[in-house]
Amino acid sequence: MWDHIYEQADRLKELLSDSQVNDFLKVYDSKHLKRIIFVASGSSINVTLIAKRFFEELCEIQVLCYTPFDFVGNSSIIKSFERDSTLVVAISQTGTSSGTVNSITYAKELGFKVLSITERRDTPVQQLGDYYLNFLCGLEPCNAKTKGVSSSLIILMLLAIHIGEDKAILTNEQFQAYMDEIAASIEDIPKTIEKTEKWIQGNKDWSKIKHFYVVGNGTNYGTAVEGMLKIMETLCIPASVCELGEFSHGFHRTINNNSNIITIYTEEYGSEAMVKTNDFLMEKAKRLLVVNATDKQLGNDHSIQVAKRPLTASCININVVFQVLAASLPEINGDDPNRPMNEELTRIVQTRV
Repeated sequence: MWDHIYEQADRLKELLSDSQVNDFLKVYDSKHLKRIIFVASGSSINVTLIAKRFFEELCEIQVLCYTPFDFVGNSSIIKSFERDSTLVVAISQTGTSSGTVNSITYAKELGFKVLSITERRDTPVQQLGDYYLNFLCGLEPCNAKTKGVSSSLIILMLLAIHIGEDKAILTNEQFQAYMDEIAASIEDIPKTIEKTEKWIQGNKDWSKIKHFYVVGNGTNYGTAVEGMLKIMETLCIPASVCELGEFSHGFHRTINNNSNIITIYTEEYGSEAMVKTNDFLMEKAKRLLVVNATDKQLGNDHSIQVAKRPLTASCININVVFQVLAASLPEINGDDPNRPMNEELTRIVQTRV
């Protein structure tokens, strides 16, 4: 897991310089694209929740995010969508998710074009799609994905930025500003890893928690969901996630002096509410970690500072913080983050083809 975390900056630089997104848009006319339907599971669906904002804001495209079960079983509305202005984007890092395979088959039966995105070539997900993009991160044979998450996030961001340029919604200057910020965010990754590792050394008691919450909003609500999944699947403990605005609608009633909470603090809409929520949690919770992507300096004992990248809400490096936490905390307990745990369920329900 650590090798994948450490190498991702180099892999992401290669991805950023690659031409595959441009090549795709040479064969697919995005100028009339009005709607994207994302279909994915696990970390891949979480990444679409982050990317949703970029497509809606930069491309003026409606975005729907479905898990495979919901797409095949509970999406009758899509039958009314125009085929020529709708693109289904199916994401599976391994390319072998049975639900994603079934979803592609279903989408094509309905007459939709499908863009497949995977880490692995020559897989069912790649072969079934009409178009294809690769994570370009190399194989990642572990349960808790890291570099693949970052790669899929940046692929979707690049896709949104290029479509926005093609549709003349983004000016050349705006396009370049986003590209420059992504490049800067990739350069930030080694420092983010270092800061997170340093924080963990002073807060090893987090490895003993039995439950935790993650609270985020805006662009980084999807990051909160992904962060919860990442730590939950390596520490193998239950967890909860909540959107900031909804935290005071019931979740707050569960907070006590045994609660462990991670919040994501940016300068997006809702930042004032996050400040007040963090102040409340400092008094009420046992442990609070604020992943801070603002210019404000918070106490080192309860915060990890990442570089402020306003166009992307620092989502790339906030994800990296959760990756390092997920790899480190189990190891403090002497556990392999990717140790076998209830593996028989994936065989019982046939998660992979």
